[in-house]
Amino acid sequence: MARTDDIPESFDERTILLQMLHYAQDTAVMKISGLTQELARTSPLAGSPLMSPANILNHLRWVERSWVNHDLLGGIDDGPWSPEDPDAEWRQGSELPLADVVQLYREEAERTRAVFTAVDLDQVRAGDRIRQPVTARWILQHLIEETARHNGHLDVVRELLDGSTGD
Repeated sequence: MARTDDIPESFDERTILLQMLHYAQDTAVMKISGLTQELARTSPLAGSPLMSPANILNHLRWVERSWVNHDLLGGIDDGPWSPEDPDAEWRQGSELPLADVVQLYREEAERTRAVFTAVDLDQVRAGDRIRQPVTARWILQHLIEETARHNGHLDVVRELLDGSTGD
């Protein structure tokens, strides 16, 4: 049966965007549901050894946090990455128990949706990481795109790991 939880209760811009973000976030979690800890930490892609399901989900958590807390709101960027280890958030997904990766992602996703429920979508970013004066609307749309793109990666990785396919 096809999912219909991407259809919002009303069709104003904010509701549609938040529904699509929530749908993409839930899809990411669904893509790794049922995996063992071992498979969740496995990348079947020889050229992308960090591209495991747990690492992808952990990356999505930190991407949301960085875009919202740092870029949109102007707070500190407290991600695990550094100049010496720019991929730390990817590695961290394999270091944490899978249940923690999922829970931390769900918590960050909920915080992200709460911010975008309240913020003026025309608010210009307060952070200084990028020069362009992007708005909250642009950041929200970027997070939808980023999550959907990584859901495609999760589709391929999951199928290669255990043959599972689906929405």
